Amino acid sequence: MGEESEESEPLVNGIQRGLSTRLEDLLTVLYRPWGRLGTFASKAQTSNARAGSKDEWGANVTNGGVSVPVVSWLDNQLLPANIRNNLQNLTSLPHIAGSPQNKMLAQGIYTQWLAYGFDDVQLVNYSVLLSYPNTSNPNVLRLESSTGVIVYEAHTKGEVPLTPGENDSTVAMPFNAYSGTGNATGRLVYVNNATVDDFLYLTTNLSYNLTNRVCIARYGDVFRGDKAHLAQSYGCSALIIYSDPQQYAPNGTGVYPNGPSLPPYGVQRGTLNGAQRDPLTSGIPAIDGVFREDYASVVKSGVVPSIPVQPIGYGDAQFFMSQLDAHIAPGSWTGGLNVGYFIWQSDSNTNQTFIQVNNYQEEQVIYDVIATMYGQVEPDQLVVLGNHRDAWVFGGVDPNSGTAVLEEIARALSNLRTKGWRPGRSLLLCSWDAEEYGLIGSTEWIEDKQKVLGPNTVAYLNVDFAVSAQVKCPNPAFDTVYDEWLHYKSAVFNGTKLPQVANRSGSDFTMFLQMLGISCADFTYANMTGYAVYHSVHDNFYWMTNFGDPSFAHHQALGLVWSKAAILLATSPVLPYDPRDYAISLQNLFNTFVQLYATLQDQNITLNLYIAEELDQFVMTSIALWNQLKNASANSSISEQALRILNNKLMNLERAFIIPEGLPGRQFIKHVIFAPSSVNSYASATFPGLSDAIFNALHTASPDWDEVPPDGFDAVSVQNVGSTYIIVSWDLPTDSNGILINFSLYCNGALAGVLPLTVISYDTTGLLLFTLYMYITLSVGQVLQSRPQALHSSWNVVLGVISAAASLPRPYGGAYSQSPIPQLEQDVGMGHLSSHPLPQTGNPGSITEIECTLLSGSAEQDALTMKESPLKNLILFFLRPHPSWGWLQND
Repeated sequence: MGEESEESEPLVNGIQRGLSTRLEDLLTVLYRPWGRLGTFASKAQTSNARAGSKDEWGANVTNGGVSVPVVSWLDNQLLPANIRNNLQNLTSLPHIAGSPQNKMLAQGIYTQWLAYGFDDVQLVNYSVLLSYPNTSNPNVLRLESSTGVIVYEAHTKGEVPLTPGENDSTVAMPFNAYSGTGNATGRLVYVNNATVDDFLYLTTNLSYNLTNRVCIARYGDVFRGDKAHLAQSYGCSALIIYSDPQQYAPNGTGVYPNGPSLPPYGVQRGTLNGAQRDPLTSGIPAIDGVFREDYASVVKSGVVPSIPVQPIGYGDAQFFMSQLDAHIAPGSWTGGLNVGYFIWQSDSNTNQTFIQVNNYQEEQVIYDVIATMYGQVEPDQLVVLGNHRDAWVFGGVDPNSGTAVLEEIARALSNLRTKGWRPGRSLLLCSWDAEEYGLIGSTEWIEDKQKVLGPNTVAYLNVDFAVSAQVKCPNPAFDTVYDEWLHYKSAVFNGTKLPQVANRSGSDFTMFLQMLGISCADFTYANMTGYAVYHSVHDNFYWMTNFGDPSFAHHQALGLVWSKAAILLATSPVLPYDPRDYAISLQNLFNTFVQLYATLQDQNITLNLYIAEELDQFVMTSIALWNQLKNASANSSISEQALRILNNKLMNLERAFIIPEGLPGRQFIKHVIFAPSSVNSYASATFPGLSDAIFNALHTASPDWDEVPPDGFDAVSVQNVGSTYIIVSWDLPTDSNGILINFSLYCNGALAGVLPLTVISYDTTGLLLFTLYMYITLSVGQVLQSRPQALHSSWNVVLGVISAAASLPRPYGGAYSQSPIPQLEQDVGMGHLSSHPLPQTGNPGSITEIECTLLSGSAEQDALTMKESPLKNLILFFLRPHPSWGWLQND
């Protein structure tokens, strides 16, 4: 993700509409998933042309001789009966990733999308490591007496079939993918939801030693992989995870097949992979010829557990939980089993729990299906829709309720094309593979295509299952889904009651946001009665047609919201984003964050010394940008160049929060505002670097507050382990043309070496002009005491500013302003990350080398805008602390 794209400059800018033959050849190479893009791009208008009309952008379609809005035309195109048929076909057989059945589905979707007339359809394959239960040597979980007599044996060979079709020999036995193999024998300990707080309560409050205990936990609260990691780190020899009836079969709901709730022996399968990608090829696509890690080293790294882990149903859990007889569990730890909830199995109970896990890992080929409909105005700008196809068993809800709708959207788009319609921007439809194993299919594709996706993707719209938004509501009590959403899930935003939008992680949108900074939305139409059969054999067509959405009206709502959102993004000349919402959200989130950690003041730590001021500036910036957007929307004669500049600012707003090296300890999680929680991969953390630092300080037996800087500001984005993210704002000098000159960062010898620097530049009105990544090499020199009061005394680091000529080139007119970086425009534009010597300034600590690459990929437009006024710059820079610093010893 510091892997932001560095493609050929006219491609990235989207300003040069008349492309030469040489650049058409480049398009074919650079956009290899979409080979005909050059043909469409070459037909686009010239850079000084007027922006297209609504029909040119695809906002309207001619239907029966009348031009009507596409979003209205769609209302009668997505048919519940078609979606039902799609789901029935998709769920007719189990189709776990890597299986012949799942490949067959991929080939079927590929063939159908070809027949629908998409401009390009690709069946993209990757060779990844998957995990399976051993059918010839099944896993074992049982209670044994002290003499070895089997007291009870769990249903690990399979769930009890309850409806026709469930008794299929290809159904994967209940298992947790990437579990450690081997066996363990020991007494039990109940660890509730197996969260950090739960383990701390057991080991700190109750002083229990969990070493060699077999722990049993219920599903819920955190990702199952985090449960396994914690169990292993606290010395447990094995982990059993069960679905408690309090959550999965509450009183008053019928049990499958007579109701929607989980039956006693239904089991939730799931992955333990914490990498959220192929475990063997982190950071690179899993294609032929690339280096692959040894699996033993992956286990050693903690990405997957080494202890055996086995899931069971609550019918089996009843017998194991009944073995616990010491220390009554707290009220919040009790569930719905018909037993007393205790924590500890005492020595007086001589029964032992035996677990044997024989799962195996195997390299398998997975298949993503990618269909593209090229835009006719900005074909290089992409609006992406995605849903994963693979399921642990039949996938009636997760994921194929979404897949069934995606297929219907593809059919509707095909009908649009027969009417001569094209969107202004390109539309991509994606069917991902191996999501259930840890977002593997989508992440591998992102790693493979990131140089194209990074600078060109407007948004990614994800559906895992069941969706909602503003369309006619299937619920007769409400007029629109918006009204229903507002009724059940609302929040006050800027004084107005609006539908609540939650921050979360755990599906295929994750790496679009976390690696590339692409704006994402994930839609789910939540079933008020719950989704208890999650990842079990009972998540099938029978469940959906009897309990989930028998009329498929909610599926239709899913399709309308999903497709209309995509159409608006692909056909609106000005992207339908309001930057003010982002700014206000950040302010609200930070205020909540400060209130949540108000007790930090007791540690002489304040969080709002500088951040509040910068957030106020961000709000003013967003208002100024919004005013420009309003003016552009009202200006029918606006040029495509000016329009593209505005849209790029909107697109790159999200990307401004991406840091190249990632969060400490999580190099592929790069968003400094929103990221998956470090202790729960399903949840999202706000200001993740700082929240991680505070969490680590709070959740240790002896809190170490040296990990949190005294003003909070210096760790706003990243915690202390490995690096510190610091924000400084000041007016930088410019020449008469507004070109940035004479700036640098300087530090003492402890930080000498190559440091990444992110520059975000604004004009005098606060508008974002460009974002620049630079890697600077610092050498030892004079220490300037410019801001010592803002630095933690134990860090032993002082910042300063020295003078080093580093002006940016002027692309227009072909002249450079005494630039010490020759051919910067060409190097950046062609995607190189080049190193050039800078002239010495006479200071002993002058910078000797600089590397740079554009994040936004908009060198020409940004340099042009920069000429108009001096800059006020917000400089974000990343420091690698010296390894000898004491507070890094736990790294």
